[in-house]
Amino acid sequence: MSEINFRLVKQEDINDVFVLLNQLKKIDIEKIDKNEAWDKFNSNTSSNSVVGIYNDKIVAYGSVVVENKIRGEVAGHIEDIVVDTQVRGKMIGVLLIKELVEVARKKGCYRITLFCKEELVNFYSRNGFKVNNVVMKKYLSEL
Repeated sequence: MSEINFRLVKQEDINDVFVLLNQLKKIDIEKIDKNEAWDKFNSNTSSNSVVGIYNDKIVAYGSVVVENKIRGEVAGHIEDIVVDTQVRGKMIGVLLIKELVEVARKKGCYRITLFCKEELVNFYSRNGFKVNNVVMKKYLSEL
C-alpha cells in the first residue's frame, strides 16, 4: 500500500475537495465562485482543514473547527469527513481522524465533537468517540 500524507488544504486543492465533498452531499459545483468561496473560507481562522494525498491524488478531506469558549476553554468540532469511494477500506479514514484529533490537541482543545450518520457510529466508536446526547438541526434555508 502506498503511504497517505496529510497537509493543510491549499487554494489549488479546491476543485478536488469540491468533487470529494460531492460524495457526501451533491451540489452544483459549477455554480460556485471558487475564488470567493476560498477567500471566505480562508478568512475563517477557526477552521483547520486537511487533505489526504495517496498516489499523488487528493483522496481525503476533513476539518476541525476550533471554538474558543467564554470560560477560556477550547473545543473542537470535526466536520466534512470524506474519503474517496475508490480508496475506502485502506484505513485512510482512521488516519484522517487521527490527524484531525492531533490538530485539535495542538490547538488546546479539551474535547472534540462530531455529528455522524447512525451507520458510522461504530467507525467513530472504534476511533475513541462516544455517543453523547442527541443532535438536533434546523436548516435555515427551509424557513
